[in-house]
Amino acid sequence: MSISKLLLDILEELKIEDLKKFQWHLINSVEDDKRIPKSHLENTDRLDTVDKMVQKYGPNGAVEITLAILKKMNLNHLAAPLRTKHSENKAECDRVPIKDTYTEVYMIKGCTGGVNTKHEVRQVEEFCSKTETAVTLSDLFKVQSTENKHGTKVLTLGIAGVGKTVSVYKFILDWAEEKCNQDIDFIMYLPFRELNLIKDKKYNLSELLCYFHNELSGYEKEILNEKHRLLFILDGLDESKIPLDHYQKKVSIVTKKTSLDRLITNLINGELLPSAHLWITSRPSAVNKINYQYFNPVTEIRGFNDPQKEEYFRKRIRDQDQATTILSHIKTARSLYILCHIPVLCRISATVFQEILKNGADMKNAPTTLTEMYLHFLLFFTEQMTENYSIRQSTDNAGSSETRRAKVLDIVKLGKFAFHLLQKGQLLFYENDLKECGIDFQEALMYSGICTQIFKLGRKIYSFVHLSFQEFLAAVFVYLTLRDEGNPLLKTPLEKMKCLKHTLCDLLKTEVDKAMRSKNGHLDIFLRFLLGLSLESNQTLLSSLHPELEIRAESLEEIVNYIKKIINRSKSFEKTFNLFHCLSELNDNSLTSEIQNFLHSGDLATQTLSSAQCSALVFVLVRSEEIQEKFELKKFRPSDKGLKGLLPVVKNTRRALLSGCGLTEESCKSLTSILQLKSSTLIKLEMNNNDLQDSGVNHLCAGLKSPHCKLEILRLSGCGLTEESCKSLASVLQTENSTLRELEMNNNNLQDSGLLIHHPLTELHYLLYLLFYRLSGCGLTEESCKSLTSVLQTENSLRELEMNNNDLQNSGVEKLCAGLKSSHCKLEILRLSGCLVTKEGCSSLASALRSNPSHLKELDLTYNHPGESGVKLLCARLEDSHCKLDTLRVEHAGEIRIKPGLRKYVCDLTLDPNTAHTRLSLPEGNRKVTCVWEQQSYPEHPERFDHWYQVLCRESLTGRCYWEVEWSGRGADISVTYKGISRKGVSGDCEFGCNVKSWRLSCSNNRYTVTHNKKKTVISATSSSNRVGVYLDWPAGTLSFYSVSSHTHTYTHLHTIHSTFTEPLYAGFGLWGSDSSVCVCKVE
Repeated sequence: MSISKLLLDILEELKIEDLKKFQWHLINSVEDDKRIPKSHLENTDRLDTVDKMVQKYGPNGAVEITLAILKKMNLNHLAAPLRTKHSENKAECDRVPIKDTYTEVYMIKGCTGGVNTKHEVRQVEEFCSKTETAVTLSDLFKVQSTENKHGTKVLTLGIAGVGKTVSVYKFILDWAEEKCNQDIDFIMYLPFRELNLIKDKKYNLSELLCYFHNELSGYEKEILNEKHRLLFILDGLDESKIPLDHYQKKVSIVTKKTSLDRLITNLINGELLPSAHLWITSRPSAVNKINYQYFNPVTEIRGFNDPQKEEYFRKRIRDQDQATTILSHIKTARSLYILCHIPVLCRISATVFQEILKNGADMKNAPTTLTEMYLHFLLFFTEQMTENYSIRQSTDNAGSSETRRAKVLDIVKLGKFAFHLLQKGQLLFYENDLKECGIDFQEALMYSGICTQIFKLGRKIYSFVHLSFQEFLAAVFVYLTLRDEGNPLLKTPLEKMKCLKHTLCDLLKTEVDKAMRSKNGHLDIFLRFLLGLSLESNQTLLSSLHPELEIRAESLEEIVNYIKKIINRSKSFEKTFNLFHCLSELNDNSLTSEIQNFLHSGDLATQTLSSAQCSALVFVLVRSEEIQEKFELKKFRPSDKGLKGLLPVVKNTRRALLSGCGLTEESCKSLTSILQLKSSTLIKLEMNNNDLQDSGVNHLCAGLKSPHCKLEILRLSGCGLTEESCKSLASVLQTENSTLRELEMNNNNLQDSGLLIHHPLTELHYLLYLLFYRLSGCGLTEESCKSLTSVLQTENSLRELEMNNNDLQNSGVEKLCAGLKSSHCKLEILRLSGCLVTKEGCSSLASALRSNPSHLKELDLTYNHPGESGVKLLCARLEDSHCKLDTLRVEHAGEIRIKPGLRKYVCDLTLDPNTAHTRLSLPEGNRKVTCVWEQQSYPEHPERFDHWYQVLCRESLTGRCYWEVEWSGRGADISVTYKGISRKGVSGDCEFGCNVKSWRLSCSNNRYTVTHNKKKTVISATSSSNRVGVYLDWPAGTLSFYSVSSHTHTYTHLHTIHSTFTEPLYAGFGLWGSDSSVCVCKVE
């Protein structure tokens, strides 16, 4: 309705005498510049009077003048409806069409499950939208065939303000505009907050629909006919005051009148209109009101992800330069940026920052915390209220101090009202609740102009725009009364007397202690606001709302140090997480800044951190977008203790890379708790090259069996595992809920017995659901191939099989090929490098590719002996257009490759006299080095070591290489190094193992130590043999040392170094004294 029509309706109610009085006020009782000349109103009727007012004051000004005059004339019965209708009009005009600003929210299939007792703002701060399957709004009801007689029932969860209701509106709009879901004939929108108003009445389904959609009267019977597909949307289950007991008496007839709770319950359980679709939205905290079993799918709205945040701001703010400025600022304020996952907080942020820029200010002093944001929003709200009061004051002749007092009363009352609602755990409220607190809601709505941005209006039901804003107002009230008798936190007269003597910091300490004692963290956000309001800059802002506020300029250093002490003492990151936000509200980021400096310098792993610094590290990492995607323990605290302290980070990441961090069984115990969490986002766990042992894997499997475990990739190479670990992992893969799709167990002594785990139904049946299986260097033979064949011949998911460095021989490959020929085999990658394969094995593989040419794309036969004929057979398949094979690798082939074990990689080494120290003698054709007293007559050479008793070999090493040496005397260093190692001087740059260019194994008296870049690792293994085998896999980045028995030639693994090699390596030796020597052995 237009404003002119509103005003005309009011003037139509005036008698002739009242109309004349009204016109007299327009001429005489307003300020001079607002008066309408008498000549303009002579002989004017009601319509002309309206036109003159609108022309003089503008539409909104005309309403304000009219309201002021009606009050002077004591015609409040006319002023009230005008105020209400004008407010509704303004709200309608202020609304932006949903399609203009709507930004799709991030919705996932499934949910975190159960009731999350954490504060919803905390849930957003820990939010990580990485592992879940995204769902689009338009596809919610496409999960079942339209031929299905039963409708789809969807449950959508989401915290307050995250976009549930707006998503419902958008769904309805798209359906009405015929953009999607056109198989649905009618949509019935039934919000719970409005159902509450009639909860005690009885209806049949037809009557209920007509109550909400009066336009359906007369057609309801036709609509409820089973021929039509209906969608019922029950929005806001958390707001429901209707008991929903699913054991209610059945109702299946649409015309049967019954109680509202029974009607809704029977819609949910499908007794009533079973063909209808049903969509219920709810906050997670209320989900226990209904029975989960009726709903599939269950979805969760997570708010905006990062791209959606940007999209929303650019739609909301039409000036794109302004939008860019605002976005840049929000991204620098990490706390605000994270909270902008909540769409309603995006809207408030946009409002505040636009207002700041509109007033000509820059963004240097713009809000960076939620307290500052809400303070500015409140200021904007009251400024709007002041502007709307100004016209009224001009007619009331009221001074500005009266206006300010009115504003103060409103803010204090509103804060008090919010506080008492929080005390009762109440989010929804009614007009009567407002009146009891002395708040005239309609008046507030009239004079604020943006009050609809503070409140959400339903039919006679209200709520604050967001729980956090309600807590902010409550904190404002508490802060304003902190030293008053009216302080609601002071319960007894004694507490009130003590309060008068306490400093601000004393009072704040008390509130910090209360929050720390809270079991569910319900005081966390309230505490942040209370601390934030204590900043002098925020007090100054607050004083413009409350002139009587005495600004306390006292230092807050005491409360800052108090919070830091609590962080240092606390053993629970959950408890300290909020305290870091509190420090941020107090403008103290010293702890996190210190950690950031460590991170940027790259020195963190070498630092000794205090308990508070460890907590700060976790806080920084949990909030890092990079860490949410990938967490590498080696960069931070590589140890069992370090991992335990960083478990909250592991919980919040997708990929935990924990390889080579010195972890043991203890870390597996810790990780089990993470795998069992509903909220864990971990899908990849890499623990290669840690001494986990079978006992560690057994603990890990307890977590892997959890129905909440989402892990898809598990890597356990080089972890000291045996067949016992295979049994444990097989039991995991046999569980129905297992999500594991990639298992890597390279370089463990599994043997055939580890792989040959029998299940009562099918041999190796537990492997059927794996996509990738890696078993390189596990001591497997043809027996394992026989068992794997049974997997390949059964319906399976296996796409990659890696069996490098196992002595399978041709007989094993032949058995494996029987599986490759099967139509069930979909294997795309097969790696058989170093498996003793000759031309016979190649012939079997070529035959398998002819039988089943449609899947295998990559075949690795490096370090085998296929011979020319074998290569020719496989190349024919490579050139066959019907065969999918596109990568064939046969490099490093030769007769030597058919030797068993590591001997297939033997290389011939000779010592380089030009590198030898002058105290080293090289007898036996440069294959032995001995330390002697006499200086050797070597010519000067730039590559000669001049201080350390060291020598290099001539041959550069890449690929896979194996050699053996025998040492004697006091001790010796067996090393590899880049050629660029320094040669002159006494510094560590020249000594093997004391720099980044070299690695060494030190041997003496049957004791071993590995050193790289001066970092030493003592090896617990002992051996009576002085013979050492060295295996380098340069591409894989591994360097392994073995003790070799001189008599039986058996290998005992000592240690494996893991690195990324960037250039060729050279073998080298260092001697400890004149009785020491090293001989390069001939390996048969």
